[in-house]
Amino acid sequence: MKFVVAALLAGLIILGGLKLFSRKLLYFPTRVSRPRLAYLKTSFDQVGEISIPIGEKGHLHGWLIQKDMKNLPTLFYFGGNAEEVSLNIEDFVQKINANVVMVNYRGFGLSHGSAHEAALKSDALVIYDFMADKYKISPDNAVAWGRSIGSSMASYLALERKLSRLILTCPFDSIEAVAAHYYPEWLVKMVLKDKHRTIDFSSRIKGSTLVLASKADEVIPSKNTLALYESLTCTKKLVYIDGAGHNTISEFDAYHGAVNDFLAR
Repeated sequence: MKFVVAALLAGLIILGGLKLFSRKLLYFPTRVSRPRLAYLKTSFDQVGEISIPIGEKGHLHGWLIQKDMKNLPTLFYFGGNAEEVSLNIEDFVQKINANVVMVNYRGFGLSHGSAHEAALKSDALVIYDFMADKYKISPDNAVAWGRSIGSSMASYLALERKLSRLILTCPFDSIEAVAAHYYPEWLVKMVLKDKHRTIDFSSRIKGSTLVLASKADEVIPSKNTLALYESLTCTKKLVYIDGAGHNTISEFDAYHGAVNDFLAR
């Protein structure tokens, strides 16, 4: 009997520990190095730093690529769960026909705080409102773009601010469903704090949506991407990037080409 009780207690302790650290298993904050910062500050005339206040003393740090704020659309980009967004600057400057706002999540880059779902979604609205007010960006000329876990924040922003367009790279219906592909469902439900259930509101998104995906995605199962895509009731298009994987999809010319074609429509 004592053994059974001890085993149960040990199990509860393990589950409690997993729940406590579930966010550390989901978000992998990546900092930006000083040499990288120095390079970015001196190498691109179109690129400037952004600092957006959150809370009393914190701020979010990121970048604005200004090409033509009046005539080109402005993309609000949300990266993956281990992505320091400035790593996209070279590609976005050279390959994307749009202005781009890219801000690091809490704890990433030079942004303050700790990442969790409620804060990241709230931050998405703060980022948009701050930049839209400062640069007079209208919802008709704004595009939310999310990659992997960033698809959760981009979708939420597109819904809440009624943006005209949305781009989703390797998205999913929910992190809960993705995790259940790899681990027992009962365990996922017990320990996962942030579930990112885009499927709960995706049918209410009105903006035209482009989904970019890989049939060989080794992280997000195709069924989870398709479940989200099928739930969308807006004008939508699904483009598979041949030969790409989850982490290599942005290395293909067809990827940026599909984005530019979508923006030009």
